[in-house]
Amino acid sequence: MFLVALTVANASAQIVVNECDTMTFSVTSRPNIPETHFVWGIYNASPNPTDVLDPAGTLDPALYFVDGMYASGEGRTVQVVGLAPGKYYVRIHVWDEVTCTDNIEMYVMEVIESTLEMELYADSVCIGEPTNVYIRFTGVGPYEITYTVGDELTPSVVNLNGTEVDPEITIPIMEPLPVGETTFWVIKVEDNCKAYEFTGDERPSTGIVIYPKPAQQPIYLKDGD
Repeated sequence: MFLVALTVANASAQIVVNECDTMTFSVTSRPNIPETHFVWGIYNASPNPTDVLDPAGTLDPALYFVDGMYASGEGRTVQVVGLAPGKYYVRIHVWDEVTCTDNIEMYVMEVIESTLEMELYADSVCIGEPTNVYIRFTGVGPYEITYTVGDELTPSVVNLNGTEVDPEITIPIMEPLPVGETTFWVIKVEDNCKAYEFTGDERPSTGIVIYPKPAQQPIYLKDGD
């Protein structure tokens, strides 16, 4: 969860958050103002901005922020999740009839796309010996990995459960492989944020090298003098 604490006295600010974060926006000043007098809007940065808190466009644009009852985000604290990567404008409108104040502020927010970092490597063994592929992730699990080995048409799926930081998974290769190098391909990884799909040459991969068994040679014993 990402918390942004704002005060009405702040000047314009830049907010940077990661995709899939739950963003909590909260005003920490003006404790005596009613909750309904804090009105939020989050707009996509485009030539024709729209309020992403009201994606269906059900609110009459002419009524936005006239008073709290017409607002799509209301209260001293609001939460937003699921924003696509890109730039947005966060707008807050706060007013108080008692002190006769009416304030509007705008903040620039950038949502950064989530990325996947992982390293693949495999054992090199003699033919007939068991072999494994290892995937080390940079991040926090769990992960679901979909992969193929060589020319397999049907992918396999393995899960790395738990919330360990920078975990590693060991994938045993059960099918016997021929002498030479066979490629292990990752075609999809899913984490708590989203699914990352790979095709063609973009697929992460590693080679599994299988060596032939050494040829048997006769053993000669030297007679003692």
